[in-house]
Amino acid sequence: MSGSLVRLIYASTATFKANEKGGVEVAVGQILSESRRNNKRQRVGGVLHYGNGYFFQCLEGEREAVDACYNRISEDDRHRDVQCLSYVEIDSRMFPDWSMKYLPVEDEITRLLKHYNTDFNPYRFSNAMLMELLKACARGHEPEATRQTAADQTPAPKRPFWKRLFGKS
Repeated sequence: MSGSLVRLIYASTATFKANEKGGVEVAVGQILSESRRNNKRQRVGGVLHYGNGYFFQCLEGEREAVDACYNRISEDDRHRDVQCLSYVEIDSRMFPDWSMKYLPVEDEITRLLKHYNTDFNPYRFSNAMLMELLKACARGHEPEATRQTAADQTPAPKRPFWKRLFGKS
């Protein structure tokens, strides 16, 4: 694949009921697992944020791959009202190390929402607020429970067998 890099940001509304016990939603966990597996193959990356029953997602990669990914996402019945909020060509990725980073509501996002005196509803965000939210997501830390599994990450190069066996560095 070769083509221009693009960044697509969309919002959607979850079709499942929120988990009242807290923690990561089961449906969101499934979406993350599938996204990480599929996106890695297509060299698509980005970030997913779920809050207040809404999804905010940024996809980055080559145009054809991002377009195909967005088309698949649009057909997923775990959400509705999928709306593209921004689609631009980019020179570099904001999320180069993530097949799909997940960020729940955290302090930085809470401060941003408080600054704008609003609840989390990405459909209503201005372009300036979308970019601030995207930057907050890039700076934010994914919870340990949702980090990529070893199978999703590029493995570190192994030390030679004899060095591992005898504890040599």
